[in-house]
Amino acid sequence: MSKINDLSERHDIELVELLIGGSQEAFVELYARFRKRLMFFCKQYMRNDADAEDTVHDIFLQLWEKRHFLGEVSSFSGYLKSMAKNHIMKKFRHLDVHSRFAKYMLLNEIDSTNETESAIIDNDYSKLLDEFIENLPPKQKEVFRLSRINGLTYKKISELLHISIDTVQEHASLTLKKMKKHLRQHTDIYY
Repeated sequence: MSKINDLSERHDIELVELLIGGSQEAFVELYARFRKRLMFFCKQYMRNDADAEDTVHDIFLQLWEKRHFLGEVSSFSGYLKSMAKNHIMKKFRHLDVHSRFAKYMLLNEIDSTNETESAIIDNDYSKLLDEFIENLPPKQKEVFRLSRINGLTYKKISELLHISIDTVQEHASLTLKKMKKHLRQHTDIYY
């Protein structure tokens, strides 16, 4: 009978004692006995099998590294379960911190990107509008500025320019039609 077969007959406590002494065979036997149970336990909390598998491997790696401190463990399966809980909680805390930081960065990035993008678009539209106004015939330009920029009524504009209200309305209407056409041709804005 091989040494591994001999170990399969032993109790967990005996295997832990051998593990404390540095027995790799005892470690392999304990891994074989508890891997599936630990995987089942971890899968209840982890997103997928790969994460659960990684957790189990991490736990057994820790177990090997801390084997010298196992002498005071009364229940090996309970100890493994405790290690798994602690490992999973630590992982979740770590993910939570990263998640909150990522959300914070994403929100701030989106906000700053949107503000910057909006400022650029506003600036482009202002330039386009200024360009359009500059190319208007003189009377239409004057009516547009007094009406849309200075906020004067058509009656007030007719008094200032000494033209009829109908003429002011005609200039304003023609200007708005031209502006809509111009904006449709040069932007993604639809009027």
